[in-house]
Amino acid sequence: MKRTSIIVLVLLAVAVIISAGCAPPFSKELLDKLEKNITFAAVQKEPERYTGKLLMVGGTIVDTKNLKEGSRIEVLQKPLDGEGRPAMTDETGGRFLIVTSQFLDGAVYHRGRSVTIIGEVAGSKVQPLGELEYRYPVLTAKELHLWSPYAGPRFSIGVGMYRGF
Repeated sequence: MKRTSIIVLVLLAVAVIISAGCAPPFSKELLDKLEKNITFAAVQKEPERYTGKLLMVGGTIVDTKNLKEGSRIEVLQKPLDGEGRPAMTDETGGRFLIVTSQFLDGAVYHRGRSVTIIGEVAGSKVQPLGELEYRYPVLTAKELHLWSPYAGPRFSIGVGMYRGF
């Protein structure tokens, strides 16, 4: 094999690996069924209108509760990037609840972690949020992805000090 052919094959392999790393971590079957024209803002405003619709939403976990019938995660919604990962921003459309029949350990699905789901809108639930009654859109998880807190390699230049406590 010629050297140029080997280089082309290596570059092609690298391109495939990189592009695979950028794909959302959900099944193609569910991605194809998503209602892409429905915004989170619309669901937040009228959750019952969208009951049964399949959406991809994500954000930052606020709380996880385990119940007899499964787990419920309260999430602060964030916009999603091209991979489906919640953006690291203060921008939010409000809160929503994820329900699943699975047991999700609160030590893993804890406050501050990023999560994305493909879920079916199941109406809303009113519960206290501080001193007010808040209406949460409820999504039943079809597929759920908990993002690693480590987004990949990070590079920096600087001087730092470490103090062992």
